[in-house]
Amino acid sequence: MLVFKPATVAVAVAVVSASIAYVLWKQRQQEQGTSPKQSARKESSGCCGKDSATTTGCCQSSTNDDNVEAEEHAEPVAVRILYGTHTGTAKGTALSHVVDDNLEHEHVLISILSTWTGGVPPESALVFCNWLQDMAQDFRVSKTWLKHVHVGVYGLGNSEYDEHYGKASKALSKHLSSLGASRLCPRGVGDDNQDQAAQFDSWSDHLIAALCEQYGALRSPAASSSSSPSVKPKQQPAGWKSQNEFRRQKRKEKAAANGEDTEEAMWTAEDQMNEIVLELDQGDDSDDEDNRPKKQDSGVVDVEDIGVVMKESEAAALSREMVTPLQRKALTKEGYKIIGTHSAVKLCRWTKHQLRGRGGCYKHTFYGITSYQCMETTPSLACANKCVFCWRHHKNPVGREWRWKTDDAKELVEGAISRHQTMIKEVKGLPGLIQSRWEEAFTVRHCALSLVGEPIMYPHINEFCRELHAREISSFLVTNAQFPEKIAALEPITQLYVSVDAATKDSLKAIDRPLFKDFWERFLSCLTQLKAKGQRTVYRMTLVKEHNMKELDNYVELIHLGEPDLIEIKAVTYCGKSDASDLTMQNVPYHQEVRDFCELLCAKLGGGYELATEHAHSNCVLVAKTKFKIDGHWHTWIDYDKFHTLIQAYYKDGTAFTTMGYIAPTPAWAVYNAPEAGFDPIETRFQRTKECKVVEIQYTATDSGCG
Repeated sequence: MLVFKPATVAVAVAVVSASIAYVLWKQRQQEQGTSPKQSARKESSGCCGKDSATTTGCCQSSTNDDNVEAEEHAEPVAVRILYGTHTGTAKGTALSHVVDDNLEHEHVLISILSTWTGGVPPESALVFCNWLQDMAQDFRVSKTWLKHVHVGVYGLGNSEYDEHYGKASKALSKHLSSLGASRLCPRGVGDDNQDQAAQFDSWSDHLIAALCEQYGALRSPAASSSSSPSVKPKQQPAGWKSQNEFRRQKRKEKAAANGEDTEEAMWTAEDQMNEIVLELDQGDDSDDEDNRPKKQDSGVVDVEDIGVVMKESEAAALSREMVTPLQRKALTKEGYKIIGTHSAVKLCRWTKHQLRGRGGCYKHTFYGITSYQCMETTPSLACANKCVFCWRHHKNPVGREWRWKTDDAKELVEGAISRHQTMIKEVKGLPGLIQSRWEEAFTVRHCALSLVGEPIMYPHINEFCRELHAREISSFLVTNAQFPEKIAALEPITQLYVSVDAATKDSLKAIDRPLFKDFWERFLSCLTQLKAKGQRTVYRMTLVKEHNMKELDNYVELIHLGEPDLIEIKAVTYCGKSDASDLTMQNVPYHQEVRDFCELLCAKLGGGYELATEHAHSNCVLVAKTKFKIDGHWHTWIDYDKFHTLIQAYYKDGTAFTTMGYIAPTPAWAVYNAPEAGFDPIETRFQRTKECKVVEIQYTATDSGCG
């Protein structure tokens, strides 16, 4: 297999050459335990009960030497597979089962192309697709330029993106057709919200059948005679398997021979990415199809069959689980504990830090939570955005509405606490573990609903929060500002966050990559709803260098729109290289740059907000309304006992309460410009040297408000 990457053309091209006739024929003979030559010369008994078939009646001879010779000397058919990919899914689909033979000339083009933001091709295929478009639109280029080429196009995308769904592959298919290429079968589009493997297998089976019919590869020696009709996909001999079925059988046999889990081996190929469905885009490409002559009774693609598969997938989606077996395995490997069918919990690194007496998270500094008693979870792994800085690297589900099986809120809370406690047990052997804190950690006091996904999408989010509050667990819920109706319907919680990742429509689209077409209107509506909540509200702003740090005036407008009580401004956290993002460490601002941004923002706000606290370790600063500064002292911390008293009164008789009803004073070490820079002085600070040694950092303590 050769992959060409010219300096000016970044499209990845894999040249796969194989004799379609020989490969499929050999595959069938291997299943029957005979060699191709033996099978070709083997006399089969006649269907009329005779020892050998005759050339008359219902039977025909299968021993024609001329046909055997033709089969054995069939001319190889070159197949060129083009794939355009960003995250590697198209490449994996294209190259998952190819033969590493190479020929100089190709007759068939198979293109597998993903879709990037805005419906454009991925970067690796952008130049190639633009070049092909230019060729198609150039009047000097003959419209029969590719008349000898047979093509098959398969797109990858997400149906939640509406008109951009599979747009790149649609354009590619159109341009190929306009240049005279003949389609082997209708274009397929894979939806990463559905079952990819099953639908792709269906499409590829029809594609292979079309190839074999085009080049006579599926004909047996008997069928090669002029009096025999071609073998259609639905009329294969008994025991015949499609290419994909044959692959799966071989994978299962190999796994069994190696003592591996055969079911796991099957899922490895059939559950990549996030589950994808194939949709035949007959309507989109009908214009191109109608302008070209069609073969009569080709027997290649049975649209009704594929329609049945699609309907079955849609019906299954109504009750399917959000987390697929492959996702469950991957998440578990990364430390996530899956709860039910759509939720997860994970032990935060700051929990382990404070268990060892090495400092708490920024919420400890800003709001007085006890980090080692905080549980980080989410009732929804799905999200409505694909943010460039997402730490899940866009492998979690996405959607604009809830369409999965729904688990009970009480069961989710109980499951989250149980799994969290199990993880606490597992860290007992950590070096430097403080025994008293470890014992207290089994009592969860705080819940950060910000692990991954969009928690507010969960249909029973109010019941979920009530279950937390009934156990005197505070609630910190983060939403991505795309569901204003959900914010409006949300009951009071300890603290409600809205992610404000950019200040203009274009930059928000580039950073969050939202699914909604009206994402900006939804975003502004969410901020307006925040202002009307009357509870403790927060803007969470993530600074990304070269993306959103030059929009100060626009940020000021957004702050005046929602009037949040608090504004958390944090540098983006680099989570490693991701094919779905071009972020690097160069995009992470230094803490001083974050401080400078915050100081300039407060100046532009013209009063009403001031710099309150900071947590240098997290590269984070808190800007607060001046109402929290009482008699010259900040009160950004929370009186959690008071909150639980107020929320239970609200649940009982609807008694309203405000932000100022459960505030507590902020300790001196946590305020902005304090020498501790937000590090609790009762903790022991460690720092890694250039020699990778961990050394203790000592300094004079002031006081602590750790609770």
